[in-house]
Amino acid sequence: MARRYSTAALDALLGLLLLAAYIVAIVGLAAVVTFAVIKVFPTERTPKKPDKDETPPSGTTDGGGSLFRRSKRAAT
Repeated sequence: MARRYSTAALDALLGLLLLAAYIVAIVGLAAVVTFAVIKVFPTERTPKKPDKDETPPSGTTDGGGSLFRRSKRAAT
């Protein structure tokens, strides 16, 4: 009796290869769409200026050079 190759193993291998190809296709499609959106809608070269100044007011007594800002709720 001649040995035959297992078709179940071959089906499993082909299924895994198809799954890998599907994943690569989805990631590739996402990359193409992202690239197209970036080319169609580019960002501004000069960033917008903030509405408020980032420096704290000069009348604070929280240590001046503290690393973290105090919460307004915690101060009350």
